[in-house]
Amino acid sequence: MAIRAVGRVQRIYTTSGTAYVRLDVPAELRPLDGYFALRQSHTNYNALYSLALVAAVNGYDLQIRTQVDISPTEYADVRYMVVDWQ
Repeated sequence: MAIRAVGRVQRIYTTSGTAYVRLDVPAELRPLDGYFALRQSHTNYNALYSLALVAAVNGYDLQIRTQVDISPTEYADVRYMVVDWQ
């Protein structure tokens, strides 16, 4: 499997302790329910959430690097995110 996915943000929703981000990616790169999990316990939670929000609002591709391989049976925990402005 892969540890990286790149696509447009389709949805962001927050719940107690976690922000979930859904990207428009091929089926083989979709975690459980299509959601990448950004935990509030992440050292850079605020910066990463802001980056995801900017990507969503402006229609930029968001690259998400996960902690482990992306699996369709579990949410993919975010390690870091990247947006390229070009």
